[in-house]
Amino acid sequence: MGGKNTKYDGVFFTAVKTTGIYCKPSCSAKKPKRENVIFYDTKKETAKNGYRPCMVCKP
Repeated sequence: MGGKNTKYDGVFFTAVKTTGIYCKPSCSAKKPKRENVIFYDTKKETAKNGYRPCMVCKP
């Protein structure tokens, strides 16, 4: 979601409201609009809220 820097991978995850997908911070997929992004601390938390893993970055 904005670069290939892997420094924050595993620290938090970004979920996109409009797609129902969550990603690593370093995901190379198209960058979403900021107003559509929610941040989560864990993969478990994202799944609990109905998001599925990104097929590009495979978090």
